[in-house]
Amino acid sequence: MTSKLKTDVLETVSGSGTIALTNQLSGMTSASVPLLDHTKMPAGSVLNVYYHTLGNGTMATTSTSFVDTGLTITLTPVSASSRFYMSYSNSPHMNSVNSTAFVQHFVYRDSTRTSIGGGARFSGGGAYWRTFSQTTTGVDSPNTTSAITYKVKMNTGDATAYFHLGQHFDAGVSDGTNVTFTITEIKG
Repeated sequence: MTSKLKTDVLETVSGSGTIALTNQLSGMTSASVPLLDHTKMPAGSVLNVYYHTLGNGTMATTSTSFVDTGLTITLTPVSASSRFYMSYSNSPHMNSVNSTAFVQHFVYRDSTRTSIGGGARFSGGGAYWRTFSQTTTGVDSPNTTSAITYKVKMNTGDATAYFHLGQHFDAGVSDGTNVTFTITEIKG
């Protein structure tokens, strides 16, 4: 059964005026319906999501200089006011005979190191594996509409430290976890 509502006049709650609805959709085509794009979205809206995943134990280093991990995303901002929320979770492990060894990892925007990063310092001495879990997050506001390449880079505190970005279980005998780098573009 189809319902119909028929009326001659709709009034506002206060009774101060009428609401005209006569043929509001008459003559509309798909071309006259506005498209929802980033210019019509409110600040804080998600515009794009990018991600890159590496397999477990993909990157290992003993370098004291920052080296690429392989986690790389190239993108072009929708707007110069876009902000980028970044996140990467991993469970790295390290083997070092130095009781004060440390590891660092940071996100680079092109060749510039951002403040988005983390690290760990190990103590206890002896050559044994230490495993830990980390989630690194942060926001970057590059203020450009030109293409950007974001990379996660890492280094160790001394050349005796052997650091993996992805976790291995059982001291490297069994496979561990993947590492995913995610960037969410947010309208500024």
